[in-house]
Amino acid sequence: MKKISIVLFISMLVVAMIGGNILAKDLNPSPENPVTLRIGAGDAQEDLAVGLEYTIIKLFESMVETNTSGAIQVEIFPGGQLGSLMSMLEAVQGGQLEAMSGTGVITSIYPEWQVFSIPYLFQNSDIAMSVMNESDFMADIYEDMREETGVRVLGVAQNGFRHFTNNERVIKTPEDLKGLKFRVMQGQIYQKVVEAAGGTATPIAWSELYTALQTGVVDGQENPISAVKLGSLDEVQKYITLDGHLWSENFLVINDEFFNSLPKKYQVEILNAGKEAALAGTASEHIASYVNGVNYVTEKGMSIYRPTPAELELFKAKTQPSVIEWLSSEIGSDVVEGMLDTVEKYEKKLGYK
Repeated sequence: MKKISIVLFISMLVVAMIGGNILAKDLNPSPENPVTLRIGAGDAQEDLAVGLEYTIIKLFESMVETNTSGAIQVEIFPGGQLGSLMSMLEAVQGGQLEAMSGTGVITSIYPEWQVFSIPYLFQNSDIAMSVMNESDFMADIYEDMREETGVRVLGVAQNGFRHFTNNERVIKTPEDLKGLKFRVMQGQIYQKVVEAAGGTATPIAWSELYTALQTGVVDGQENPISAVKLGSLDEVQKYITLDGHLWSENFLVINDEFFNSLPKKYQVEILNAGKEAALAGTASEHIASYVNGVNYVTEKGMSIYRPTPAELELFKAKTQPSVIEWLSSEIGSDVVEGMLDTVEKYEKKLGYK
């Protein structure tokens, strides 16, 4: 038997303290005898400009409760009340928590999730969201993940394209990254991308990022524009380059055993709510990045640079080959090639190629 990790043990204690469902093969909820579905998220912002995960779980709550006539009561825990994203994901996988929304951490339980983190993979969000929510390839990935981990994907929203910020100079080409230290999220793929581009990558927790930038532990970081506003990073960063080197997601997942224990009619409502919540999350991200985000960093006096198509090609040529080679060795060349073929298919289908 595998040992329970410390974070999972802690998350189990937290969830136990707030009470909850015991997984059963056949739950039979009704408006008179409801079942509680608890869902956690990392952010707590009600402002559509920054609270993307909050937007997702709030709409999910409303739709599920309304469309099941209260037979399923959704209890939301935003703002990391149930711990880190990783501990919540482990709790969902272990059945101590029903559902969660977050970004990035799925790679720790299902490495193939990294497949859409090939640098400069998507030209725009239209292609990205079509691939993630419409393609047979990603549907197969979600199903394989469900079978392997017991975690079911209900929806995938856009968390944003990640951009470089720093405190030293304008970044126009990969040469400009040399000698700069960048904070990255935990996860090898983020380190590989920054290092392939020419910078030095240092994993640092989000909660420690502002101080790390302020004190010069790192020179810069990479995140969607919405994160700059969320973390007030404009106060400790001068330059932002809108290169969009990685596309990042906000996922909504549920424990598959709990899901399957519900009557089919309620499973359908949960699936529909997950799909609609993801669409709302993506719409919120568009506001956060393309409207409020750009306006915010401009008003705060950050220097914004938009690379030319030729400069973006330099970044792509510098980063893609080595990252694809590494990723193929990690999750299989068939998975990587499947993603590349799928993106090309949707570029043509949507008229971008």
